[in-house]
Amino acid sequence: MLFNKLCFALLLSIFIPHLTAASLTLYSEEFPPFNYTERGKFVGASTEVVEAIMQITQQDYEIKSFPWARSMHISQHKKNGFIFSISRRKDREKLFKWVGVLVPANQSVFALKSRTDIRINQLNDMKPFIIGTTFKDARETFLLTKGFDSLNFKRLSGENTYHQHYEQLKLGRIELWPMPNAVMNHVVTSYGDKPDNWIQNVFKLDEISQEGYYLAASLTTSDNLINKLRQALIDFKQSEAYSQIILKWGL
Repeated sequence: MLFNKLCFALLLSIFIPHLTAASLTLYSEEFPPFNYTERGKFVGASTEVVEAIMQITQQDYEIKSFPWARSMHISQHKKNGFIFSISRRKDREKLFKWVGVLVPANQSVFALKSRTDIRINQLNDMKPFIIGTTFKDARETFLLTKGFDSLNFKRLSGENTYHQHYEQLKLGRIELWPMPNAVMNHVVTSYGDKPDNWIQNVFKLDEISQEGYYLAASLTTSDNLINKLRQALIDFKQSEAYSQIILKWGL
């Protein structure tokens, strides 16, 4: 009898972990105010929405922050690997399973307010200028598909990319800065500068501002899990808690 009980306990120890919720790894980048590290904690508007739907679905998870190109690569090839905040574009459509829009995202091209000579009426008007871009992100990829030459880009990668670009803009090392409006505002104010005093919006990137930033998953992630998270996101976005997140982060 004792032997049978021990065998039963051993079987439980083997099979019970498979009965619990799968542990998810969510990959992201330093992209304030949507997702970034502050005082050792990963925070931001998108982060708060992701954490809420993980709690609603009682999902075990961890968040890892890497440079964008690395997070893109790992999340595509890891089972139960997720990525946020990611723009949904035609060239990415078949790379992921798309859970849903976490937060809205308006994007524009910015220049120093002192550069009164810069007039951008259409996208091609940007081509003569030095443009600050982040390696393989939505804005750089978009410009490349529109015939821009990467030789005109100041390409950066890493945790402090957006701050470095703002510093380069102020020093005249780049002339145009394509960026989500909320990110520009966050970066500029983090230096103690007032955006209205330093920055002008010279062109709206409407083509990549249509929906917002998504949560997406690797193609090997189960459809049942995707549907579960998608429904949780739909429900949460109808709540007062979601409205408060949007208000809190100025989106």
